[in-house]
Amino acid sequence: MKRARVMAVLTAGLVAVGCAEVEYRYIATESVKNGDGHVIGHKDLLRDAKTGEPVEQVTHYIPVLNEKGDIVAYEELVRGGSVIRALDGRRIGARYTDLRSRGTNPGNEGVTVTIQR
Repeated sequence: MKRARVMAVLTAGLVAVGCAEVEYRYIATESVKNGDGHVIGHKDLLRDAKTGEPVEQVTHYIPVLNEKGDIVAYEELVRGGSVIRALDGRRIGARYTDLRSRGTNPGNEGVTVTIQR
């Protein structure tokens, strides 16, 4: 009897977790700019598929500095590395995470490929 009750509670818990999944639909994206006119991030507009409730998800980019300390680009973190963006938001390069060198150089940021147009 006790075992059946425990199984019933576990089954009910798994069903509740499965029903709690939220699915969002992509609507649009907007650039986020600072006072200097630099694109410092983007805002994704999403909609909950079940309720229709709109949701905003804001992603901020990390500034990339040169030797003098000036901002020359922005870095958007993505899965497997990052995307390097120009001050106007154009994609100009990428940084790939290289896991092979982590054993000998734990502070390694990865291989950076930058393409200037």
